[in-house]
Amino acid sequence: MDDERQESSPLDEGSEMIAHSAQAAYAVSAAVKAGGTASGVAAGTAMAGPLGTLVGTLVGSKTVWKVFGAIFLFLFLWMFIIANMIGIIFNYLGFATADSYANEAQSNQLANIRNRAEQILQNADYQNEILQIIGQQRDLNLQEIQADQMEKYADATLVVVDEFETKLKRSLSYYLSVMLMDKCDNSTISSFLGYSNVLGLDMDTNLSSPYDVYFQEAARTYNVPVALLLAICKTESDFNPNVVSGAGAIGLMQLMPETAASLGVSNPYDPYQNIMGGAKFISQLVEQFKGYSNGLELAVAGYNAGPYAVIKYGYQVPPYSETQAYVKKVLGLVEIHDNTSGTSTETKTDQESLEKSYQVLKEAVAQNVDSFFSWTVTDEREGQMEQKVYCLDVNGSRAETDEQTYRQVLEQGGNAWEEKRTVTTKVVEYTLALILNTQLTGSSGYQYKYVTNESTFNFVLKLLEYLQGGVEAVKNALYNVFHWTDFLTGGTSGSDTYIGNIDATGDIITYDTVGKGVKKVVYYNQGEDPWATMSYGASTIKASGCGPTSLAIVVSTLTGQTVTPEMTCAFSIANGEYIYGLGTCHSFPMNAAHHWGLNCERVGKDRMGAVVNALKDGKMVVEICEAYTITGSGSGHFIVLTGVTKDGYITIADCASRERTGKVYSVETIASYGRDLADGAFWIIGK
Repeated sequence: MDDERQESSPLDEGSEMIAHSAQAAYAVSAAVKAGGTASGVAAGTAMAGPLGTLVGTLVGSKTVWKVFGAIFLFLFLWMFIIANMIGIIFNYLGFATADSYANEAQSNQLANIRNRAEQILQNADYQNEILQIIGQQRDLNLQEIQADQMEKYADATLVVVDEFETKLKRSLSYYLSVMLMDKCDNSTISSFLGYSNVLGLDMDTNLSSPYDVYFQEAARTYNVPVALLLAICKTESDFNPNVVSGAGAIGLMQLMPETAASLGVSNPYDPYQNIMGGAKFISQLVEQFKGYSNGLELAVAGYNAGPYAVIKYGYQVPPYSETQAYVKKVLGLVEIHDNTSGTSTETKTDQESLEKSYQVLKEAVAQNVDSFFSWTVTDEREGQMEQKVYCLDVNGSRAETDEQTYRQVLEQGGNAWEEKRTVTTKVVEYTLALILNTQLTGSSGYQYKYVTNESTFNFVLKLLEYLQGGVEAVKNALYNVFHWTDFLTGGTSGSDTYIGNIDATGDIITYDTVGKGVKKVVYYNQGEDPWATMSYGASTIKASGCGPTSLAIVVSTLTGQTVTPEMTCAFSIANGEYIYGLGTCHSFPMNAAHHWGLNCERVGKDRMGAVVNALKDGKMVVEICEAYTITGSGSGHFIVLTGVTKDGYITIADCASRERTGKVYSVETIASYGRDLADGAFWIIGK
């Protein structure tokens, strides 16, 4: 009898092939770590098929040139396969392009955020507090409208179209959800959704302090375990807010003055500020090293010795006796539990979790509420209106009077009455406009990342592992375990940004750059007074003025003139460089540079060599960043590149963040931030 053969579908074959790739990936990574003669055989076996057999045979041969040839062939093919694995996997999952993945992933995340927001707003107290915060800002805007009307249209009747009532309150959960995606970073969104901390670890400790409330708030704000913060503080200061180390570190979390300033801590002796600053610092280190198997140790070591020391020693705890003892002591004060109840991102549904999500939402609203509304005059017209007239009898004749006299006459039993008459009057209409985005603003043009670093490599291995559970298992993991930007260029850059030694406080920022690179930069921050509340078109400088503020930094630094964000915004408006609802035109940087006597050349991401050379030659560069890159939000953003360090990293002046200004960035990261524009994302500006 002939054998019965069941034909397998292409999907089944693909699943089997990719599942085998998972085994191959683990086998090869293990073989490479093992080293020696066995690695060649293991590698060849892992690749399987005729090519794998060939590689295994060649590497097992005693012929030296064949061994080297096989190793070279294997490494070349292996790196090619792994480097392109993201695209291969996602294509298998049904995402024809990176754009299709980004669209589905963002829609899924928005749906999750909105569901969470609706859960929160079902609590009447939570909803009322959120509306109260927004309502206070709305009332300030109404006062501005009334003042403007009295100054410019005192003889007109005021009519206000209030989109707080007509739009925002009707779809509150949706607008707040889009705001969170646009304005907040990945860790904040994870905290809001009730996901576990960024470490994915369940920690506890028996430590307690007089500042436990602050530690809990800091842990919730920066998405790190409260037990880790307590352990660090115990080791650093034994919960003494006034201690100063021999090196000058201050307070509970022992922050160096320059580090404290870069973290937004104005008074490091203040327990609340110091704890929040320390939590922010360790969260940055956790994010930087989370892709490594010993990421927690590296983050703790980086807190003690600095992240550069960790990088210098090959992403291991530096061989300093102090640092090694420090890591052991901190981790010895916490107990890490194995979470066997589900994935680390399993959403909690209890009231405590919902309360934490509410606090995250409330803080996000408070931080961004001044960018919710804008107002403008939308109509001037003649209108008919009914006017109430107060009348009384004076010696048998009708006389008109005011309301107060009318009521007094009535109280005294006199003859008084009301009449109504239609009058023609001038009407001025103002619109209090809701300027929150109504949809996600990320643009198209995404591409899948190549696997070029260890953290992304580990992501690929994890994806391959999930693939053995089927397509739905992978999609579930993608949307819950990973952030959607992890696999796309232009997304978050992880370990490619480092905390620098840059003091980002004050109006002049000093950089240690090479060559003729700019050393001192005149710095303006669009979110600080007096610029934040100044109008820019239908918006404010804080909300939309990153382009003009960046040019103010460049022009003031290169020319020695005092050119403020107010002046560059005025130039933008006067020359039609501002578009309502979109912001600053891409023609603005070149036109503004020429206006103030500077030369300007616009180049693309393919000319990063020219960008770096220009910075070394004393020029400055304005970059337009894609959504979901440097800010982590859905809005694009202008930044200024100021120079190059001796290690080859790029320094920046970010007019929206002193924290980001205090960091240095790899050339590749800066390139990945830039928009894919036909004319280029970089404006090289010089004398």
